[in-house]
Amino acid sequence: MTLFEKYARIFALSTLFAASNALPYIHFKFYDIIRAATQTTNTELGYLMTVFIIVSIIIYLPAGIIGDRWSTRKILCGCALITTVCNIVFALIPSFTSALIIWGVLAISACGVYPCLIKAVRVSGSKEEQGRMFGTFLGVQGFVMVIIGFIDAYIYEMFPDQMDGLKYMLFFQAFALIIAIGCVCMFIKDKTPYDSYEEEGQQVQNQSIWTTLLEVLKSGRVWVLVILITCSYGCYISMGYMTPYTTNVLGASITFGAVLGTIRVYGIRIFAGPISGYIADKLGNSSRLMIIAYVIFIGLILYLLNMSSDTSHNVIIAITMFISFACMMFYCVMYASMEEVRIPPHQTATAVSVITIFSSMPDAIFGLLYGHWLDVQGPVQGYVTIFNFIAVLACIGLAATIAVNIIGRKQAVEK
Repeated sequence: MTLFEKYARIFALSTLFAASNALPYIHFKFYDIIRAATQTTNTELGYLMTVFIIVSIIIYLPAGIIGDRWSTRKILCGCALITTVCNIVFALIPSFTSALIIWGVLAISACGVYPCLIKAVRVSGSKEEQGRMFGTFLGVQGFVMVIIGFIDAYIYEMFPDQMDGLKYMLFFQAFALIIAIGCVCMFIKDKTPYDSYEEEGQQVQNQSIWTTLLEVLKSGRVWVLVILITCSYGCYISMGYMTPYTTNVLGASITFGAVLGTIRVYGIRIFAGPISGYIADKLGNSSRLMIIAYVIFIGLILYLLNMSSDTSHNVIIAITMFISFACMMFYCVMYASMEEVRIPPHQTATAVSVITIFSSMPDAIFGLLYGHWLDVQGPVQGYVTIFNFIAVLACIGLAATIAVNIIGRKQAVEK
């Protein structure tokens, strides 16, 4: 593929992923609006993500098996089309009952496509370009999510009635998905020059589904990646607690905290993704960069915990931004490690499914755990406990990254 074809393909995949996630996580940005539209309590609204996560866990494994065998383009377009319909239906029928059904369907369409999507990113470049492919994918995704978020807010503000604003905001998200489908049709092909490495890619034709699944489940390399990616994702979602820490403990305004939060979650990713991918490829593999990023991340967390009480708030905010940047460095290239430990290309989607089942656990557990600590211990000591927990999680992730590096070097010698 030409350089343009590679990055046009990555752009299409990033746009599809960003547009597909706009509805499932819409209450993160417009919490009160969604609660008013569905006429729910806070607890009832929480059931939406409970349904989403449960169905996602059930769907990941069959989705991975299908992703390794069916047309990539058809899977991506079909799932995006279902998500488009979900946006339109929720815009027209924004009730709690319809939302529960829609969030269950969204888990099938938005999460069911994920293993296939990661496989599509992997085969967009050569073995030596995995860092750039995944780094650029997440960087562009962050950029597109920022654009969608800003346009959503602009459309919502156009209408005096908040229900009208929500309706047309959802129509826009459906339109964004249609654009994403068009990009997929234009730039995504089922086969690429990197889709199979020598004889490995042909094995899928001679293997049963159960043989592939058993090979993945018995692979020690896959389970090392389960630990690595679960810890990396856990650290990433934990960065969201830097925002309430800035407002509740440091006394920053809600607006200022929201701006910083947006920069931490999306803005930094736009730059950290491509930069981390480029550096990882220059270093020869992703694990070397991840080891460096994890060490910096852990060091800054410990430094934050041991700052004196009279430290300037601006200094603390700057440190939290550097912590987020280090986190993004290892988060953006974590899936590039699949090539380093030599996960066979024809097992990519199945392996991603197994990994994702476990790496989605932080979504279900960490919020409850962190909330409990804050409720019981109070905001100051609660955040100390949270940051200590994140540091321990990062240490486990660092150990897994070192294991990936060792496995990768052994694989290179054996080859």
